[in-house]
Amino acid sequence: MLTRPTIWLLGLLSCSLSGCSTLGFSLWPAQFPLMTQTKEFAAKSPMPSGLPNELAKQVVMDYFVEPGDRLLLEPIELDSEFRSIGDQEVKVDGSLDLGRFGRLRVVGLTVEEIELAIEDRMVELGAERESINVQLQETNASEIYVLGEVGSPGAYALDGNETVLDVILRAGGLTSKASPCDMILVRPTSPNACRVVLPVCYRQITQLGDVRSNYQLQPGDRVVVGSRTLCEELAFWRQTSSCERCCGSRCVECDPASVGYRNRMGGFLGLFPLPSKNGRDASTPSLEYVPSGVDATSADPSVAKPASPLDMSQESEFFLPANPTLIGD
Repeated sequence: MLTRPTIWLLGLLSCSLSGCSTLGFSLWPAQFPLMTQTKEFAAKSPMPSGLPNELAKQVVMDYFVEPGDRLLLEPIELDSEFRSIGDQEVKVDGSLDLGRFGRLRVVGLTVEEIELAIEDRMVELGAERESINVQLQETNASEIYVLGEVGSPGAYALDGNETVLDVILRAGGLTSKASPCDMILVRPTSPNACRVVLPVCYRQITQLGDVRSNYQLQPGDRVVVGSRTLCEELAFWRQTSSCERCCGSRCVECDPASVGYRNRMGGFLGLFPLPSKNGRDASTPSLEYVPSGVDATSADPSVAKPASPLDMSQESEFFLPANPTLIGD
């Protein structure tokens, strides 16, 4: 006759052989675990890092052509000696076919430099100097990689403005086995350089709007989403807690009306009515903004009041609101 401990032991053994438990938790090792060294590098990365993010993007001023890019070559003048060849791909050796003007090596040059190089080649071969228009139609070198617990891991083309959240959603979002606390951005570096491993605070990005770790991506970046371990799955009560490395996120509690809306060109702008010339409208109730968790009867009268309701019939102006009060780290 089997004793109760023996039955429990046999049950656990059968669950381990089948790869799952009766509670639906995986007993196999995580499929995409982060190395201990990787976690150490991520823990030592400064927060904030000062790198471009969702609200502080940088424009790539100069793009250097690489093999696989597609360029469109067109003359400005209608009676040009340079015949338009249409768009063509930069060959593996980094050259373009210029027809009667031969082949020109363009790899490592900007679009403006290619235009000048074509004009110089025409003069060298006895033609008159004229303006040539070169347009970058498609890039082949700008790719980023999304790996780990996402719907469709793989390489994705980078247009230049994508952030970590953008490419995670493009890759199908997180799977049910993803660990929100084991997400990193790895930036490639030379063998003798320091390693760039940046933690990504997914919950802060999606639930708090804290974009400091929603970095703007660069060509070659790797976004890695680790798998949850069995311990993380069993500790289900911690799913609503912030990750340890993200606990330093500055929590802001303020009147939402004072934030305004986001303008891509100028940051945050708000459209609010100007104060009435005859003073405050007596029919408008006097409402004080009280942070959550504070008794309204004992609220500090110095707490900021929300802006008046938006009335488009009044004269309005744009302004940049003051920074909200920080009440905690």
